[in-house]
Amino acid sequence: MKNQTTESTREMLLSLIEAEYESDAAFERATGLPEKTVNNWRRGRSASFMKMLPMLSERFGVHVGALMDMPLKGEAAELSEEELHLLHLYRRSRTLPKEMRSALIETVETTIRLYIESAEALAADGGKKRKTSTKK
Repeated sequence: MKNQTTESTREMLLSLIEAEYESDAAFERATGLPEKTVNNWRRGRSASFMKMLPMLSERFGVHVGALMDMPLKGEAAELSEEELHLLHLYRRSRTLPKEMRSALIETVETTIRLYIESAEALAADGGKKRKTSTKK
């Protein structure tokens, strides 16, 4: 599990770095990390980022659990497999530019609302499909 968690955290962190910094070197300068630190993370030569999770969490404005792709305390027991999958995808969207992420969230919300409204309308209709007349 540790290896999977480390790999997942590495992927999330590298995605955030790519989304918010011009280069690995720019991130290293901004955080005061030694040169080639991120390169070592990319190549799997170092997992030193695991010790820096509180600082990285603060820098990127995400919960440490999100960096580690883990549900928040108590969530795992309450969420279905589908909900955990959606949560995982939502957390990955953190790497998108703000405009794209906002558009994605709006699209998902609208889609879910439309499905719910359609299901409610179908239930109110007694589950019957409406017949459409086709006159020739």
